[in-house]
Amino acid sequence: MLQLAEVVYLLVYLGTIWNTFTSFRICEAVPVQSEKNTRILQLRPCWEKEEFSIIRECTPCSDYEKTVHVECTFTGFVEEIKCTSDHMYRSCRSDEMEELKFWKFEGIVVLVGVIFAIIVMFRQRTLDRRAEQKVRRQLEAI
Repeated sequence: MLQLAEVVYLLVYLGTIWNTFTSFRICEAVPVQSEKNTRILQLRPCWEKEEFSIIRECTPCSDYEKTVHVECTFTGFVEEIKCTSDHMYRSCRSDEMEELKFWKFEGIVVLVGVIFAIIVMFRQRTLDRRAEQKVRRQLEAI
């Protein structure tokens, strides 16, 4: 049976290997201009190709917008953009929602940390009690 330290070491090792293999980018050379590449460039949204201005800041989607705009399905927030050639909507992330998610995550991390600290304290007391009983038994045997 593997000890806890060995399991942790193994998980860190496997995570490092996974990170190494997933970070490789195969053939990142400049692509050859072809018909396929020009089609991909045409599919890019207008805010990636040209100047744009934000007409409406990132706001929550209404029920109507959720049915009309596909962009609302990704995050539930949308901003209205005016490009030089087009008028579009794009999905965005709300700062308030991101902050709320961050604090929820921090709360969960603190809670898990406290729970494991309590478990470690009880485990240490148990081990100390066992060691004390073992020493007491050895002293009584003398």
